[in-house]
Amino acid sequence: MKILQVIFWLSSFAVLYTSIIYIIILNFIKNNSYKKKSNYFPSVSLIISAYNEEKTIKKKLINTFELDYPKNKIQIIVANDGSSDNTIIEASNFENIDLLDLPRGGKTNTQNEAVKIAKNEFLIFSDANNIYEKDAIQKLVANFADDRVGVVCGELRYRNNLSKEHTYWNYEVALKKAESRIGRLVGANGSIYAVRRDLYKPLPKDSISDLLEPMIIYGNGFDIVYEPNAIAVEDIPREVFSRKRRIILRSLGSIKYVGHLLNPFHKRSLFITFVSHKLLRWFLPIFLFIMFFSSGLLYSNSELYFFVFLLQVAMYTLGLLHSGVRYFIVVNFASVFAIWDWLIGKKQTTWSVVR
Repeated sequence: MKILQVIFWLSSFAVLYTSIIYIIILNFIKNNSYKKKSNYFPSVSLIISAYNEEKTIKKKLINTFELDYPKNKIQIIVANDGSSDNTIIEASNFENIDLLDLPRGGKTNTQNEAVKIAKNEFLIFSDANNIYEKDAIQKLVANFADDRVGVVCGELRYRNNLSKEHTYWNYEVALKKAESRIGRLVGANGSIYAVRRDLYKPLPKDSISDLLEPMIIYGNGFDIVYEPNAIAVEDIPREVFSRKRRIILRSLGSIKYVGHLLNPFHKRSLFITFVSHKLLRWFLPIFLFIMFFSSGLLYSNSELYFFVFLLQVAMYTLGLLHSGVRYFIVVNFASVFAIWDWLIGKKQTTWSVVR
């Protein structure tokens, strides 16, 4: 029985730590106080990755040409990942862009190829389905005035603030801001992030670029920060389970490429932040299951276990009625399937569009 109690408390601590305690600790760590320069306008190459985006690419390119940034300092690259629709035709109607028509290879491969023709000092990575606010690029690059910064992640906002993903995303943004203050933001957002061109490293096709690239750059001596005023807006994703399963699988599969940075004794170790923010979150459903199972076996021993067990039953039952709780449950189921995919050696390099 004591072993069961230890298991219950360890799993409970893991849940509380990754959900609450970690972000509290971050807010007590001394800030690095990065400087910004609002009138800083270096040359940038904006890389737009696209697969079957015929419905969105025109709007995206119009938005790009309307951005408030010197036109002679921005190179626009559209990297088409073997689309089977009219994405390439729609994009070819625009002048003053570099258009890459690539065979299907996945987003990371597409970005690797696009960087080969990037001419400018900074790289900005974007998807085809989001719209940048007019000053988004200027807000991003202002952070590079500090020589310590190697990667800047912008803020993705969903148009429907009442969506089931909104609460989760607000918490994720709060974590990003807290990690950013110490320059250890774990990963970036694939919709809007920038890196120094000379720091970019080509990545394996099966890796997830917006997680792996920033980590590699951090390991090479440069910090990762978050810029909440560089804003990209897109519609709430229509599907959750398969998208989360794919992202977590690719993230878990990318760990092998940065194992040295997860060594707690490495001088640029990301062990604590990575485990606290990412790894424990991906394995959260396992801890939740252990909590539920162990408290169910222990509930007759103590009122505390009985209360915790009933609280969990109530929460999961609420998922039948409340979309936010249901979203939490679906995401955790996706994690379970992603972990299984990872354990059996499954890889996924490409993605499909659900619009």
